[in-house]
Amino acid sequence: MILAVAATDFEMQPLMQLLAVGEDGSGQETREDRCCTLISGVGPVETTLRLTRYLEKTSSRIDAVLNFGVAGAYVTASSVASDKASLLDLCLAEQESLGDFGICFADTIEAFDAKLGGNVTFSLDQPLLDQARDILAQHGMGYRCGNFVTVSAASATRERGMMLAARFQGLCENMEGAAVARVCAEFSLPLLEVRAISNLVEDRDPTHWKMAEACARAAEAAALLVRVMGAR
Repeated sequence: MILAVAATDFEMQPLMQLLAVGEDGSGQETREDRCCTLISGVGPVETTLRLTRYLEKTSSRIDAVLNFGVAGAYVTASSVASDKASLLDLCLAEQESLGDFGICFADTIEAFDAKLGGNVTFSLDQPLLDQARDILAQHGMGYRCGNFVTVSAASATRERGMMLAARFQGLCENMEGAAVARVCAEFSLPLLEVRAISNLVEDRDPTHWKMAEACARAAEAAALLVRVMGAR
């Protein structure tokens, strides 16, 4: 059984709708056949609490966790297009990092000593990532792979985004992924994370965002991954 995790109902609902309809449109296949779902809440604290409680109490056998939703793409100084994600791009995480956990200065964030703060970077499951890449490619869904950064406070300036991108060689940021990765490591569960870009991390201007479209795009990819991986 795959556990599909999204931060908000807004992100989860498109997946629920897709999985409620059979692959042939008949409605015979229900989401319970291949996955269960959890709305984790926004941010690493709520995510850690809700996911841990769920895994401790569930009677279902969870084989893997799929974290999906939206993300903000970092605008970097690189002139190479392949180094950047654009609006509505699908992105797969190779690793997750707690971006703003540490000592915050005006222009940088310094990590705590590992003995004090523990790990801040988590590698995601390589076999699941390889499977996801093959599945998306076979179904004509383009994607980018890279490092994701999890923040407790969403970046509202291009300057902060560029700082985090440089520190972690980050592709995009979100507010839950590293927390999901930490919990999955504790429960020895493989984790896959897929997100669609809803906005660029620049000086904040929500009029440029494509939130609904990104939610639909992420759910489309998540539904495909659930159907194919869940059938194996």
